[in-house]
Parts: sequence; C-alpha cells; structure tokens
Amino acid sequence: MPTAAKLIAGMGLGITAMIAAYYFMLDQEDYRIGPSFVLGNFSVGFFVGWFSLGRNPGHGNISAIASGFRALFLLVIISSLFFSMFLAFLTMQRQTSRELMDLPVLWLEIAFKYAILAMSKEVVIALLIGGCLTGLATYHASRRWS
Repeated sequence: MPTAAKLIAGMGLGITAMIAAYYFMLDQEDYRIGPSFVLGNFSVGFFVGWFSLGRNPGHGNISAIASGFRALFLLVIISSLFFSMFLAFLTMQRQTSRELMDLPVLWLEIAFKYAILAMSKEVVIALLIGGCLTGLATYHASRRWS
C-alpha cells in the first residue's frame, strides 16, 4: 500500500542516487557511461527507498538517520550488482573466447571494481548527506501522515 513515507523515501533515495551517479560520471572520464546510468540509478534508488526505508523509517531522529544509512548501504550494493551484470554481459559478448562459466566470476569482479571506484570523496559526501536528509524526511513524513 502506498504511503507518504514510502513515496518520500523512494524519491529522496532516487534523487540521492542520481546525484551520486552524476558525480561518479564526472570522476570516471576513461569509461563511457551514458545518461541511462543516471536514470537507472534513480530507479534503483527509488525501489530501494520504497521497499527498504519506506517500510522502516525509524523511531526518532537518530534511528531515522541510521535507517537512511542502512538504505544507502543497500543502494550501493544493489546498484553495483545491477550495473555490473550488464557490463559482464557486454564483456562476454565482446570476448567470445570466454566460457559461460566465467560469467559469475566476471560479474563479481566488475561489481567490486565499480563499488571501489565509486568511493570517491564527492560521491561519498553526496551519499552521506542524501542518506541523512532522506532518513529524516521519511521519518517525519511517517509521523505526520500516518
């Protein structure tokens, strides 16, 4: 059932993911990442916010900030796994000499590589500020419109 807390959590984490993806694109000039990366991160952030943070916004300001950080942790993991899956499939198409059994290993290698690359100063600051604000906004929306 849609609630105001779920909508605020989804929109807040989606916007946070878009801003972090934009900063990530600015840092990674060697890799060609298109605008679909930013929109894809918005959709992943929206669904993580809706299903994770929107269901459990916390009970108090400190708990709300902790819930925002928990949702950010899930966002980074799910986003890196989601986009590395596409990159692994593209890599497998380009290198036809690789076997199909190498796909899970390649998928995890790419996921860890991009998760580590995403930990630049600008991206981490954007994620931390967005997580705090989204957690607090979700908590206050759940208290006000419940």
